[in-house]
Amino acid sequence: MVATLAGCFWRTYASRAAMHTELLLAMTRKGIDLVRARRFAPENLPELYYPLDRARAFAATARRRSGEDPPPSLPALETLLARYEAFCDAVDEMRRGPRTPPLRRAMRDAAREVDAAAAAVRRALAVEARA
Repeated sequence: MVATLAGCFWRTYASRAAMHTELLLAMTRKGIDLVRARRFAPENLPELYYPLDRARAFAATARRRSGEDPPPSLPALETLLARYEAFCDAVDEMRRGPRTPPLRRAMRDAAREVDAAAAAVRRALAVEARA
């Protein structure tokens, strides 16, 4: 019975990891759009952080269930989570202060890091699907 329950988690792992990845990418774009339109407000922060919290909970569960042999996509997903958090911090910094060129550059760089980390998750998931 326990093996069956563990199998259920891993049967849906790839689709859920992909869903979290795509959602974080979409929220990155939304954050950028809100900042550019000067419509980003403190009320938007929970909207950006909630998907991060959900993805962290999923990754923590996967980490616990994987034991000492996690799938390669899991560390890639954990990297994505760290990059997305840095992006959220950069967006919040843009909201709180003057939009100086260094802050704009930091936000763009953080968004690029999210994109690169998401691509790494996608690649790892594709390799795992072929295995």
